[in-house]
Amino acid sequence: MSGSDNNLSHHRSRFPNRSEIVVVGAGAAGLAAARTLAVRRKDSNCRIRVLEASDKIGGRMFCEEIDGFHVYSGASVIHESFATTRELARELDVELHQSPKKKGGQSYAGDRFWGLYVGGSLKQTLQTLQTLFFSPQHTLADNVEFMRLFAMLRKRAKDLDFEDHTRMLDLDTEQSFAEFARANSLTRYLKQAGELDLNCFAAGSSEQVGAAYGMSLLWLWTINPKTRNHLPKQGIGTLANALVDACTSFIQVSTTVARIIIEDGRARGVVTTSGEKIEADAVICATTASTAARIIPESLGKLRAVREQVSYSSCCNVAFGLNANILADGSHAALFPPESPSFLTMVTNLAAMTPDAAPSGKSLVHALIIGEHARALFALDDGEIAGRVIEEMRRFFPAMPEHPLFARVYRWPEALCLSPGGMLRNMHDVRMRLHKCMRGLFLAGDYTRLPSLNGAVKRGVEAVEASLAYIASAEAANSR
Repeated sequence: MSGSDNNLSHHRSRFPNRSEIVVVGAGAAGLAAARTLAVRRKDSNCRIRVLEASDKIGGRMFCEEIDGFHVYSGASVIHESFATTRELARELDVELHQSPKKKGGQSYAGDRFWGLYVGGSLKQTLQTLQTLFFSPQHTLADNVEFMRLFAMLRKRAKDLDFEDHTRMLDLDTEQSFAEFARANSLTRYLKQAGELDLNCFAAGSSEQVGAAYGMSLLWLWTINPKTRNHLPKQGIGTLANALVDACTSFIQVSTTVARIIIEDGRARGVVTTSGEKIEADAVICATTASTAARIIPESLGKLRAVREQVSYSSCCNVAFGLNANILADGSHAALFPPESPSFLTMVTNLAAMTPDAAPSGKSLVHALIIGEHARALFALDDGEIAGRVIEEMRRFFPAMPEHPLFARVYRWPEALCLSPGGMLRNMHDVRMRLHKCMRGLFLAGDYTRLPSLNGAVKRGVEAVEASLAYIASAEAANSR
């Protein structure tokens, strides 16, 4: 028996009535699970252990402070329908503020930027009217199709929700959103506006995104005029850091799980790539679908096939600290449609949404590159990536300096779950059946719900509640 097995046996004999729960992954789902377990552990008498493969905690919620700038690597905004995430922030004493009512962005078309502003100045209002009447992206036919889509989605508005996706399962056919658009004569709208929105919110294309997921993204993020976003004053890093602080003592970084141990239809623990065997009464797999498919045994068959249906977009997020804003005044983002002469997808000024994310008088800009352009950049080192992105940005933003205060490159080969057609229904069925064929194993991660930060957080909380109920039931059965 190895030294780690000896230590484990000693621990288990010292605490014969204490249950062990292992959480694989310390992203949003894993952290939410760990924090929930930490709150419940006095009542449940459970020991928590979180195993994270990388040396950084937070997954796509990972943030860092650089010279007074609060920089995010992936997730950046809390939508108002992220009820579980907002409640978690309240419990952690993280104050959230609504995004400004006055907001705007620009889209590149016909060799220039066109502005769209909400609640702006008279000048910005006139620019918006000019865009609506003269921009190549806003023809009369496009606007008619937009209004038709608006009417369709408004009828299902109560069902299109990041908190509870079960009411939209009937919309989750095998269709992609592109196929849905073609079937409903929305191709003009999709080409001129919808495709760009999906590029920005899913880092993928309408052909990759399922119809139900695409409808949800478009309605919740852009089409519904009443929705607002929320953020801490210094950006989402405040929430991420509070969550990490609440869970740090339970997390073991740089620990890769090779496989989950399944014996007699029960999860019994995990084995790491170093050969360490960690026993557990329940295992929460809070990883991406591809990692789950790798570490859960082949015997799951049909469940594995469903998980392998899940696909992810690729994204390169490059952050720059600047002495001044490079976007148009009042704009929080500049967007580049797929046919534009640039590999950029979106450039955002986070300081326009959360002024405290950057020191006074400074600006924090993020450049988003997706798909094949991102994958091409992955082959380069960070310095080369930053250099190429700076050169490209200087083509469109004259104020972009050749030498920013700093540059940070964040690579996401698996950035966002694309939720292809039918995935929501299939994953819902998997979760309903899993406890019957694989007791003590609980799937988390954003792919198990409507993909989003909130989906990951909510599923992490749900997995804890389910694992505690399972352990209590097993203990009750053993005591009879």
